[in-house]
Amino acid sequence: MWIPSLSRNGRVTVRSLLALTMLLCGWVAASQTSKRPGPLRAQPVRGTLHMISGEGGNIAVDITSAGVVLVDDMFDRNHDDILAQLRMLTDQPLRYVLNTHQHDDHAGGDLKMLPLAEVIAHRNVRANLSHIRQPYYEDTPGTPIGLPRVTFSDELSVHLGESEVRALYFGRGHTNGDAVIYFPNLKTIHTGDLFLSRTTPLPAGRPRGVNIYVDYAQGGSFIEWSRTLDGILRLDFDTVIPGHGPVATRADVVTFKADLEAMRSRVAALIASGGSRAAVVEMMEKDYGWRATGCPPSPPTAGCLQFQQIDALIAELRAGAPQ
Repeated sequence: MWIPSLSRNGRVTVRSLLALTMLLCGWVAASQTSKRPGPLRAQPVRGTLHMISGEGGNIAVDITSAGVVLVDDMFDRNHDDILAQLRMLTDQPLRYVLNTHQHDDHAGGDLKMLPLAEVIAHRNVRANLSHIRQPYYEDTPGTPIGLPRVTFSDELSVHLGESEVRALYFGRGHTNGDAVIYFPNLKTIHTGDLFLSRTTPLPAGRPRGVNIYVDYAQGGSFIEWSRTLDGILRLDFDTVIPGHGPVATRADVVTFKADLEAMRSRVAALIASGGSRAAVVEMMEKDYGWRATGCPPSPPTAGCLQFQQIDALIAELRAGAPQ
């Protein structure tokens, strides 16, 4: 980066320092927010339902005779490309956007969606965003926040054309505001990050587990995650749009729950036996694919978010065993 000389006689002046500070601040802001969007692709899922995938969380697209319902909207930078994907799928207008939770790879486009559609989320999502509890800006710090205008506590239904879409809250897990979006006529759900489908087989010799992120800063719970998955499994579905990864099945969610509980039991046993923080970090990194080496303790850093809340995870497991 080019830096101008501070003064003609070599002395530093207040004016020159201010100018340099403004230049540096502008450069930092641009470097944080100018990340280019990654490519997106759309694929049919079932009936009127499609999935848009790319660099952020998966988007569900329900196309009805009276308009379109979206589930999630990726990063702020993906907005124009999402609309382009919709135009290739339908000429129906966008009517509703439902958030599975507030992280910016799922709800980062809310601000730009608000002039186009009604944005709906669990009431804890709006509360978290209103208080800017961290981490929200996992990818692009400084992106403006769009607050959902419609919130719910336990259940909300959207009836549009011939479709019914239900937003359901079963409890804490990834955050304290995770909504499961249910398409009952299609026996399909969108889980957000409560369930992630595998993109590669589990490495040989590695214990059963899942590469999840318990966001304690946003009210998440490793212990309560199981009960939330129990609620999901009471629904009548056989197709799953996960928060990330390929379209999955009900059996995949059952396996995910078992793997989560197996991992949690091992970690809890290590803590109960007096294992140190370093021992827990080593287990999570070597056995379950967490990244710890080279991670700063703060601020929220991509790839390091799990490690940065390891103390809260240890505290929760030390306080009480899963029911």
